[in-house]
Order: sequence, then structure tokens, then C-alpha cells
Amino acid sequence: MIFIGFKLFNNMKTITLKNVHYGIKLLALLITTHACTTSDNDLTLGALPAADFEIQEGNDANTVILVNRTSEPSIAYWEVETTGQKLEGNTATLRLTFAGTYNITLLAVAKGGTATVTKQVTIAQNDPTACNPDRLLGFIAGCTQKVWRINPEAGAFKVGEGPDNGNWWSLGAADLTLRACEFNDEFTFVFNPEGTFIYDNKGDFYADGYLGNGSSGCEPASNLTGDQAAWNSGTFSFTVIEGGGVNGLGQLRLNGRGAHIGVKKAHNGGETNTGPVGNTITYDIIAMEQNVNGQGYDILKIGVNIGGPGWWTYTLRSVN
Repeated sequence: MIFIGFKLFNNMKTITLKNVHYGIKLLALLITTHACTTSDNDLTLGALPAADFEIQEGNDANTVILVNRTSEPSIAYWEVETTGQKLEGNTATLRLTFAGTYNITLLAVAKGGTATVTKQVTIAQNDPTACNPDRLLGFIAGCTQKVWRINPEAGAFKVGEGPDNGNWWSLGAADLTLRACEFNDEFTFVFNPEGTFIYDNKGDFYADGYLGNGSSGCEPASNLTGDQAAWNSGTFSFTVIEGGGVNGLGQLRLNGRGAHIGVKKAHNGGETNTGPVGNTITYDIIAMEQNVNGQGYDILKIGVNIGGPGWWTYTLRSVN
């Protein structure tokens, strides 16, 4: 059973660079609406919208359907506070894995400005299918936890024009020895409501010319100092977004300053070698393969767009 409560906020918001995509779409909406409904002398923006939405039950106990009921024609953006899930569209389907109460916020972008409203939905039971290996969360975290390492094969790291393309640089066979300290790193995903993600670098890292002392070899983890210290071992959180990403296989979002997989300097939209940028990083799922060649391990391939055509792609192999 799903229970709903709400609280309402209605205010104008300044569109900053952080919300630039909202601003662009708002401008397009203003131009279109103005051209269709106003005379040359009527340049008013219109009434501020009263944001509102309806939460409907989905086809099972863990799915809800969000329906935009804002008073003015608007573009709807949704965010789930606890999980970080983000959706777009006047009707959006949201799947919530674990029992609990979730705050869902609608940002309505209309001709007269923007407004938000937050409502709560309570999910009464855990999703019994969520840890199945054919589900993204189940594939990544299993039913308890799952440990991954960088796949110890050539091409496990690569960067190029587009996902899974290494035309700019790709890990070679000799790098498996040179970068041995990268292949002992462990990335543990825990199947729990908190989405616990644990990064363990086993006490060392590959300096790659910009980390620690800047050598071209392995260094002790203690050499990660200043802002780079955030790239050391730590406990963070993660969320999965089913159905998103460039291949429609979903996305993996790591939450917490310094959380990362693969090349430390790579982040959404660029590369920064002095320390982490922002508090989250989102990877697109490029490929998933179970029980590779009958050998009992899984392969997970993820990618991050660093701007323009540039993509880093990493291949992970399950340990358990």
C-alpha cells in the first residue's frame, strides 16, 4: 500500500548556471507561448504557476506514477531526495526499491516562472525482485554485496571519441605490470537502503604524472594530500538509474566527495587533476555480461563523458 502526504512551496527562482538546462527550456517555452498567445504589445510573462502533482499507484507495490497537475502549462522535473533519482516529463514512472518514506519534489517551469512542491510517498515493502541479476541494482550489488575490480586485461582503461572507444589512448598489455596497483583496488556495492559504496585502494595508487609525487608508477596512499586526499579509500553511497544512459542500460551515480571508479581526474564534463569536482559522478552503463565464458565472474563496463566527444570507459570484473 502507498501512503501520500505533502508540503508546498511556491516561489520564483533565479536560473543560474547550475540550472542552465531549465533556463534554456523555460526560454523556449516563453518564446513559443508568447508567439501563440500574445499581441506585439503584450510582453507580460503571465501568472506564477502553482506547482502541484498527483502520485498514482503503479503496476506493483514499488512503482508510482507522477503526474504533473500544475496550474499553468509547464515543463516538469522531478527529484527524489533520498535516492537522488531525477526524472523529466509531465508523467513519470518512479520505482522505489526499499520500504520507507520518500520526499519527491516537482520543479515546474512555466511561462510565468518556476515553482516547486514536495510530497511524500511511503513504500510498504522491499522490492522482492530488486536483487535479481537481470536488474541493474542486483547486477551491481547482488542480494547482499558485490565486489568489483578493474578487469586485468588490455583495454580495461581507455579514452576516445565516444563510449567504449580507445582511439585517444587505451591500456596496453605492458600496463598490466606498470599499473599493478590499480588492479588491486576494490569497489564494493552493498545492497541496502543507504546504497553503501566502499572504495579500497589497498594502500597504494598509480600516480600517472599528476597524483601524489607525480611519478609514473605506484605510490603509497599517504602521498595523496591536500584536495587529492579525497580520492583515497573511503565509504560513500551510490544510486542506480534504470533505463538511462547512452545505451539505455541505466546509469550508476556515486555520491560523496572523492567517490570514483577508474581514472581519478575524469568527471562529468571534464578532467581536473588537482582534486574532485563536485560531490557526485555519474557513469553510463555501457555493457553487462553475466558468468563470462562460464568462468563464474561478471563484467561491467561503464563510461563517463568528459565533454564533447570525449569518453573514458572502464571495464570491471566481479570478485564474488
